[in-house]
Amino acid sequence: MTNDATPSTSRPLVSPEPLMQMIQGLQGTAILRAGVQLGLFDQIADGKDRASSIAAAVGADERGTRILLDALTALGLLECDDGYRLTPLADAFLVTSRPSYLGGVVNILAGDWTWTGYPRLAEAVRHGGTILDQHAETPSHEFWETFASSSTGIAGPGSHALAELVEEWAGQRESLDILDIACGSGLYSLTLAAQHPLARATLLDWANVLEHTEVNVDRLGLRERTKFVAGDVFEVALGGPYDVIIASHIFHHFSERRCLELMCRLAEALKPDGRLVIHDFVSGSRPADDPFPYLFSVVMLAWSREGEAYSLDTYRRLLQEAGFSAPEVHGSQGMPSRFLIAGRAG
Repeated sequence: MTNDATPSTSRPLVSPEPLMQMIQGLQGTAILRAGVQLGLFDQIADGKDRASSIAAAVGADERGTRILLDALTALGLLECDDGYRLTPLADAFLVTSRPSYLGGVVNILAGDWTWTGYPRLAEAVRHGGTILDQHAETPSHEFWETFASSSTGIAGPGSHALAELVEEWAGQRESLDILDIACGSGLYSLTLAAQHPLARATLLDWANVLEHTEVNVDRLGLRERTKFVAGDVFEVALGGPYDVIIASHIFHHFSERRCLELMCRLAEALKPDGRLVIHDFVSGSRPADDPFPYLFSVVMLAWSREGEAYSLDTYRRLLQEAGFSAPEVHGSQGMPSRFLIAGRAG
């Protein structure tokens, strides 16, 4: 007979390395976040390659800087051979002067809320949604100010992709009145408006967010063709009717019931021959084949009351119930989002 309490001396058939990488995942995020916050990648791009010169430039301790630089090297973001150099990945996406800069995403997906939300994820699972006092649906949450100013690395390429997708249709219209809900940076509607001289954009978000949106309005010279609406998208008067309504990365914050409620509101504000553009993370494939939307649903579990990344079938069903036609589905230039473009049903 064997004693079940006796530890097995046989070796596991699999390596624990992937598990150890998951356990250390928070550490990697913290290292990257610190590098972005200190501006280390910019300093190296400017030619500084020693811990001493980089530390002096950012006003940090030399030893602490060396330890962080070596950790960034271990993560594959730097190379160190007689001085620190950026890897192609860091050079493309972590230098603020690059048009492809994505460092701001650190402030979004690894912002201050994550350090309080993720440690309590098990509680959120038991509860079925966020247990945070301040969360995604808190009116005028300051996080959305951070989102507006930090999301341009995503919104920039996405807005040009959207403009290209609707170019032929939009170019044939006598007018192009655009409503951009939960607009954040406003780039999706502003980029489209900039390409059409007769277009006018209405930007809707919390008042504290719109103060940041105005930076892009003025940068693109669209102040005279832009209107601002401050308030809750479920309650504020939407105006209209509009030729195009843009809903980028908003539906994943809410339950299916609330999504349907919002879609019905948008249908009422859309012209009969107008278009609703949804830009969002969409699940549907097996989690192992397309992990991002499933991992993002965990973000929503910790950060919202009932949100998640919905499947394409769910969007099709909700759009039909709200009075829209079956959507066209398009990718989003290498980003884990899709564009769903739907008109009003016959």
